[in-house]
Amino acid sequence: MTDSRTFRQRTYEFLDGEGRSAINRSFNAFIILLIMANVVAVVLESHKPIGEAHAENFYIFEVFSVLVFTIEYIARVWSSVEMPIYQGIPHWKARLKYLFTPLAIIDLLAIAPFYLSLFFVVDLRYLRMLRMLRLLKLAHYFKGFDIFLSVLSKEIVAIASAVLMVVILVIISASLMYTLEKEAQPEAFNSIPHSIWWAVVTMTTVGYGDVTPVTLGGRLLASLIMLLGVGIVALPAGMLAARFGEELQIRKDRMRAQILHALEDGKVHDWEREELEQVAKELGLSLSALDHLIDLQKAQQNAVTKCPHCGKPIDKNRAN
Repeated sequence: MTDSRTFRQRTYEFLDGEGRSAINRSFNAFIILLIMANVVAVVLESHKPIGEAHAENFYIFEVFSVLVFTIEYIARVWSSVEMPIYQGIPHWKARLKYLFTPLAIIDLLAIAPFYLSLFFVVDLRYLRMLRMLRLLKLAHYFKGFDIFLSVLSKEIVAIASAVLMVVILVIISASLMYTLEKEAQPEAFNSIPHSIWWAVVTMTTVGYGDVTPVTLGGRLLASLIMLLGVGIVALPAGMLAARFGEELQIRKDRMRAQILHALEDGKVHDWEREELEQVAKELGLSLSALDHLIDLQKAQQNAVTKCPHCGKPIDKNRAN
């Protein structure tokens, strides 16, 4: 039992070890390269001459990729009981909770299309599209994805409200344009659903030019929609960007507080370094970001200035 738990702990640290060992870094690099190679394979396979000429090679590569991703998925589910947030609860319950986390769902989506195709007839076009979801597995290795998902979950109500506002404006614009242009251009604005295409293209300021209003009322409405669209359509993206910056700053401030505590005696001991690395991992900060924050804090503590009267160095910390 003890050996099994030790191996499980090592498996968890290997999969989520933040590159602490050469083997771990090599494994992470291998998975990232495999994900990117899968994307390249899907793109090349969609080109009919290449896809038909190398169909067998593409299939062998697909089987190999699915095998690797399946083993990784099973190992992550099995070792998820070692995650700090699942300590103290039954193992089956911990694994069940992990199965419904965003990263676990992404890992499942990366392999599900292949297994579905073994039992059901699936259009290759849709199968290729689903295989592109493997790009989302990069969230395991780039902590920015974790912060983004955290921001999205916290601001989902505000973002949904902004998106709803955009949808309402699109429908109202399409309805008004249909009323104003249906007689002048019955082929272009023959219904409100057809007019929605024009409203979306206009509000996003893309302006393909395939459908344009010709009446005075239609052109005035189009001018108003373009002016409104510049600000309203960009609102959800602006909210996400602002909240992303705030969340990152909050996490860095929490990390700085931990670093300040560790530097009370002027240096970071090995056991304190391990604790800081664990906190950085929980906050979604990379080890390089941690090193940068430690260096900045040390520089601030060691900063000196000169006395305006005698010109001798003065320790800022003592002066304060």
